[in-house]
Amino acid sequence: MSEKFEEMIHDEILAILDGEDPTEAKAIAELNQRIYEESKKYVNKVSSEWPHIIFNWDVSSSSQRFSLDGVTQEQFENDHPEGFLLGYVSLKEFDSILHICSRRDHGELWQLGSRSKLARLVIYLSENRPISPPLVKSISDREVILQGGHHRYAIAKELTQEKIPIYVAPAEKNQIDKLLTVEWKNA
Repeated sequence: MSEKFEEMIHDEILAILDGEDPTEAKAIAELNQRIYEESKKYVNKVSSEWPHIIFNWDVSSSSQRFSLDGVTQEQFENDHPEGFLLGYVSLKEFDSILHICSRRDHGELWQLGSRSKLARLVIYLSENRPISPPLVKSISDREVILQGGHHRYAIAKELTQEKIPIYVAPAEKNQIDKLLTVEWKNA
């Protein structure tokens, strides 16, 4: 059995155990494998060598769970019964209060995080696939961190997006309002 085939089978089994439809799980595993293969040629490439990217932000409540890596719908509903609040922020202002453990500075695009995940996201976004906003949490009266979405943020910053959507847990709203100018959509 080839390593590629074994990885696809592994992904399918995990998806089925998470309650996904077997046919859908197989299709997702095949899509992920195709994106992975395509992405290899973009690792460490400057953004001018990437395929054209348009952010297709999926801000639907049903996709909020994807702001956290590897969370099933059931886990999300148990952990976040109220869901997240959606707002839009200036990327420049957001970056100015983002803690160093989440922030990517000039020249650090490929130096931090997973190069493979970043390259796969480049391909995923270039295919105009939907992507959920990053999840933000305050950690002090001056800084926030990303709880999910480091690579989404890094690509948005690299491509000099002016505004990005963010998700915030309802309990975090007041603190986030003290730190950032947020254009809330469902608060």
